[in-house]
Amino acid sequence: MSHRIFEAIRAGLGFLTTIPVGFSLNGLEDLANNMYIYVVIGAFIGFLIGIIGLALSLLPNANVFLQSAIIVVALYSITGFIHLDGLVDMGDGLLKHGTMVERRKVIKEPYVGVGGIAVCVISFLLLFVGIISVRNVLLPALITAEISGKLSMVEIAAFGKATHKGLGSLFSERSTPTTFVIALILAFLVSFICLSWKGVVGLLSATILASGLLKLADESFGGISGDVIGSSNELGRVVALIAISLIR
Repeated sequence: MSHRIFEAIRAGLGFLTTIPVGFSLNGLEDLANNMYIYVVIGAFIGFLIGIIGLALSLLPNANVFLQSAIIVVALYSITGFIHLDGLVDMGDGLLKHGTMVERRKVIKEPYVGVGGIAVCVISFLLLFVGIISVRNVLLPALITAEISGKLSMVEIAAFGKATHKGLGSLFSERSTPTTFVIALILAFLVSFICLSWKGVVGLLSATILASGLLKLADESFGGISGDVIGSSNELGRVVALIAISLIR
């Protein structure tokens, strides 16, 4: 493994999780140049959360609702709230009536409005129910859901145009359709290994949602930002879980 790829993986762990591996700006640039690594990090996160979920299922007095709630807490303890913050900001921006410039201004403001609160609550509810719905295939479903969310981020970055300079533009300017194809192949293989075609359907559901989110961002904000990329992770994960739960 080359030094650059190693630094990209370390930066991925440091940026996408709360694991204190430490990473530099150069490492973050390496990650942006190899964004398909998001899928690898997603598989790792899903595996960790899935193991926690399996351990909880062994507790004799823990019902499925309590297990699901603890899994949600564990998920955000490991991943942090950086992408959820993006979802909240985007929700506020979408609720704003006005021009694209005014909507982008709302996204950058520090306060949280009703739009952000609403999408956050809905996301939590769907995630909670989604985890309960896949309890019979919890480990492979959580792995698939996490790689689906990460693939959604790669898709947004690869095909979106950043509205301004920032963390989002760092990834969007360095990601290409080829980056997405590599990430898609990796994600396809892992999801198929995990849940056969059911996993692939979950994965593709997330990519379709990301396409819609990309179009919505273009129409509402004139392009993408780090908040839009982060939102795709939260929404992609939830959509994948729901899609998996609906297939028997």
